[in-house]
Amino acid sequence: MQTYVVPELVAELAATGRPVVLFGAGDLGVLAHYALTRLGVRVTCFSDGRRVKHGQTLRGLEIRAPEHLAGLPSDTCVFLCGNYLATMTARLRGMGFTDLHDCVGLLDGFDFGGSDTGMDLVFIERKVALHKRECLKAKEAGDDLLILKYLDVVVTEACSMKCQDCSNLMQYYAKPRHSDLDLLESAVDRIMAAIDGIYEFRVLGGEPFVNTRVHRVITKLTGYEQVDKVVIYTNATIVPRGDNLECLKHDKVVVEITNYGRHSRKHDELLETLQANGVVHLTKIPVWTDSGRIKYVERSAAELDDMFRNCCVNDVLTLLNGKLYRCPFSANGTNLGAIPEDSADVVDLTGDRAGAELRADLQRLYGRSTHLRACAFCNGRDYRTPRIEPAIQVRRPLPLV
Repeated sequence: MQTYVVPELVAELAATGRPVVLFGAGDLGVLAHYALTRLGVRVTCFSDGRRVKHGQTLRGLEIRAPEHLAGLPSDTCVFLCGNYLATMTARLRGMGFTDLHDCVGLLDGFDFGGSDTGMDLVFIERKVALHKRECLKAKEAGDDLLILKYLDVVVTEACSMKCQDCSNLMQYYAKPRHSDLDLLESAVDRIMAAIDGIYEFRVLGGEPFVNTRVHRVITKLTGYEQVDKVVIYTNATIVPRGDNLECLKHDKVVVEITNYGRHSRKHDELLETLQANGVVHLTKIPVWTDSGRIKYVERSAAELDDMFRNCCVNDVLTLLNGKLYRCPFSANGTNLGAIPEDSADVVDLTGDRAGAELRADLQRLYGRSTHLRACAFCNGRDYRTPRIEPAIQVRRPLPLV
């Protein structure tokens, strides 16, 4: 991708009127359209690889299939409004487009106050920051830096809901346990000593507030200098009190609420409590894909590699019971005993691995571009995976087959 100075690029686009395409019809695309429009640049269209989007409109513009961009001139300016940057870049270059840009310079620091995007400012700030982190990965690899984008820290296998299609596989836990916090803290200490930084810890379960000692973990994570954010994911069934509430007031903490409607029975009470205590938070209605089943399917290595490259969680490391996995499906499927453990897919922190040896293991795991053993048991988590109704409840844990 080309580097650019936003004022210069914007001035040139506004003056010449050459075509501008926003590749990605999601939240980043909406933000990019708002910013460019405010700056006087006319956007030609959106484009998206998801078939369900084709032929629809977004902010008054057509969403075209990538193959329908062929009629545009080769000097079309394309903004990559998503985080599948390598895949998107390769696809567009294969179609003859060369003027490709990420959205960091456009969105980072832009004033979205009073915007008509339908997103609150906390959500926008996180979206832009995560896009920036994704765009920095290639440079950091070249500089031999090891900075993680996400690290899921699982504090419990227990959940206050029992969703039959949970992509983190909570519906299969018959006897869920809380995490051993001594083991968890030891593992995180060694990880942080071996890396250069991390954008976001994600504290989750299950439902993290089921664990009454989750404050101990949150306080530990916010104490690291080289972490930007600690995000707590909750389904709004439990309102934190005491220490579990006090720890959320830290300026690195964001509480992300998934609103499941009637199932999130304490949603409004939780919002009131967080607002009254000055806790940074956001709430959103989820979109689920059919990614919550453990079922082995015979696929070729090329098919599995394609699944992995396009997976929306292929950059999420997951720490569960002292072991670090490349994705939450791999972590929980292996932990449940439903997926055979593969030493290439995990870094075991239950022993004494540390220092340069651990750093090399982390670089190998985080930098891999080929599929995991778990991919053969997964239905995929990308733009091609069918969407389903979220949070359908079951009365008892699903059997492992």
